[in-house]
Amino acid sequence: MKIQSVKNIVLWVVIFSVVLTACSTSQPIQTQPPASMPQNGFPDKPALPNDSGIEGVQTFPDKSIYHNHVQVVTDPKTEVPLAFGEHLPVWENCGIYDHPVEFGAALHSMEHGAVWLTYVPDLDQAQIADLQKLVRGRDHVLMSPYPSQIKPVVLSAWDVQLVINSLPDARIAKFIAYFEQGPQTPEPGAPCSGAVGDPLS
Repeated sequence: MKIQSVKNIVLWVVIFSVVLTACSTSQPIQTQPPASMPQNGFPDKPALPNDSGIEGVQTFPDKSIYHNHVQVVTDPKTEVPLAFGEHLPVWENCGIYDHPVEFGAALHSMEHGAVWLTYVPDLDQAQIADLQKLVRGRDHVLMSPYPSQIKPVVLSAWDVQLVINSLPDARIAKFIAYFEQGPQTPEPGAPCSGAVGDPLS
C-alpha cells in the first residue's frame, strides 16, 4: 500500500473520531422557544401600556394578525368577551341593545374604536338603566348583554379590557371617556354606524 493511501486512511479515521466525540458531548436539542420568543407567540409585541391611569385595566399585545375580515366568526362563549380577533366584514352599529349582538360584528366595531360594554343578562334593571345613561349619546360605544358572561359588567376596547365586579363603579365612565376612539384604536376615524344592528338609542 502506498504511503499516501495510508495517510489518507489515518486522516479519515481522525476526522471521524473528532466528529463522533463532538456529537456525544453536544448539548441536547432545545425544545423551548428562545428567550426572545414569548409563549404567546408574539415576539416584539409587548402588551400595550396602560396609560389611562385606570386601576384594573388589562392590556394585551397588539395582535395585528387579527385585523382580518372573515365571513364566519364563532362566538367563543367565554366568561368575558374577547378584546380582539378576526371579525366580520361589517360592524355592529353602536348604541344600546337589550339583546345579544353579533359577536364578529362587535369586534369590528372595536377595531373602529368602539368601547363594548357587556353585562350579565340578569343584571338588575335599575343598574342597566344607570349604565344606559353613561352610554346614551356616544358615537363609539356599544352596550349589550353577553349570555356567557359571569361578571356584572365588562368593558372591552381593542386589546384593552376592564372587568367590573360590583356596581356602581366610577371606573366605567373613565374607561369610556379614555378608550372611546382612544389611542388603542387600529382604525381611528372609522364609523360605528351605517352597518348592521338596530339599537334602542
